Amino acid sequence: MSIKILGDDIDIGVGGIDRINTETGKSEIIRPNEMGDKPFTIDDYNKALEKGNKQNENKTMSDDEKQQVDEGEPVPENPGGIQIAMRPKLAVNVMRCHFPIDIMVELNEHIDNVIIPNNVDHSKGLVGQIRQNEKSKQLTFPHEGDEVGEMFSSVLQRLAKEYIDRSPRGRVMSKKEDRGVDCETSMESMWTVHSYAGDYNPIHDHGTKTPIGISCIMYLKVPRCIERLGNPSENFEGLNESSGAVDGFTYLTWGSNGMRDINMLRPITEEYVKPEAGTLLMFPSWLRHGVMPFFGHKDHERRTLSANINIKLNEKL
Repeated sequence: MSIKILGDDIDIGVGGIDRINTETGKSEIIRPNEMGDKPFTIDDYNKALEKGNKQNENKTMSDDEKQQVDEGEPVPENPGGIQIAMRPKLAVNVMRCHFPIDIMVELNEHIDNVIIPNNVDHSKGLVGQIRQNEKSKQLTFPHEGDEVGEMFSSVLQRLAKEYIDRSPRGRVMSKKEDRGVDCETSMESMWTVHSYAGDYNPIHDHGTKTPIGISCIMYLKVPRCIERLGNPSENFEGLNESSGAVDGFTYLTWGSNGMRDINMLRPITEEYVKPEAGTLLMFPSWLRHGVMPFFGHKDHERRTLSANINIKLNEKL
């Protein structure tokens, strides 16, 4: 099975970007870290500042600067060519993977031929308002006693280990010990969501048996009314004038900021994700998320597969 982890979306935590080769298990650096292997620290800044000050002491004033001093004008300060790298504090890591079309076809056929006919309701304990159509459902996708379910469960658990390894602390440990983070995974539950016009999912989070849990959403079918919308990560014109620009989109939030906060340089703590068939999002189970309602043809289905995975660390990060 070939699974592509989209390299352009994977930040290795120290300013660079890399891509994993799932066949070899090795990473390829796509954009190297601009500051070497370690973050730019206050000690680095102080050393650079001291070097810049020494350069300024030895510098001879230009004629223009002398003229400014004679006329009582302030001379612009020269920081000595200090290179500074801004390092935002990460609040959440979301891993994005893309599955090939043959895997999509296999999953959808299994759902059409087995999961839907079995009709095992999974809505108890879920907050999804999936009831606007007679075909609106949330169904159990067995991860045991079902060949396809067992196969896909093993794939998701392998990706969950990859998520742990790619987290900032996981990468530090992997590099230090030249191996991945020692952890055990187990599938908590898997289910499919069959949404139609008017269905939606309120903001919520997930729970797992272990304190550390990983959740995921995989888009299996996307209605045309959602496909034709623009991607907010590329060009987002906002929700004004009833634009409907995020109908059927997944909403992620890890804070409570509004536009006023963002204009005050507080970091953005929310994101709208456009569904794309074959794409899987993996994130910590505590991340609050929801699905916006959409309004299209009554027979057009928005289909997703969700899962919760337990993570047990065998060592401290």
